[in-house]
Amino acid sequence: MQIKFMQKLEEYLIENNMKDSSGIPVSEIESFEQKLNIQFPKAYKEYLELTGDGFRPISVSGLSIELFYLEEYYELAKVNLKEYGLEHLITKDFWVIGEIYGSLYINFIYLDEGDNPPVYGLDMENYEDYPENFFRKIADSFSEYVEKAIDVYNPKYDR
Repeated sequence: MQIKFMQKLEEYLIENNMKDSSGIPVSEIESFEQKLNIQFPKAYKEYLELTGDGFRPISVSGLSIELFYLEEYYELAKVNLKEYGLEHLITKDFWVIGEIYGSLYINFIYLDEGDNPPVYGLDMENYEDYPENFFRKIADSFSEYVEKAIDVYNPKYDR
């Protein structure tokens, strides 16, 4: 695998002796995509190949879970969007990259915004009161999202 978008992540994994962090094989990612009839952006695939079932700098905030659970959270997010009357906010194909509170707060990417798409956040419980604060772009790219997590994380929590 040639890393184009997740170079800082790869360096971080090497520096912190996490390079063998059980990434997900490309064939498994492709099977998952076929199962759901979706196509992940290249940056997200690199992330999955490098980190697999989770990456502590992101998961410490509750925002990274293995693919199996993200599929469940994706489905739950769609149900919550309808329940809160917010399905008009996300009208194109998306993927939940992280969630908390039973998918009431989601970080997600749109699947049609390029190889390294922006990341958006939506807090469904608080959206109605402050829409500009609770549905917004939180990173200009997925790689930026991961890099921000690395920058603020202290690896001593892994020990």
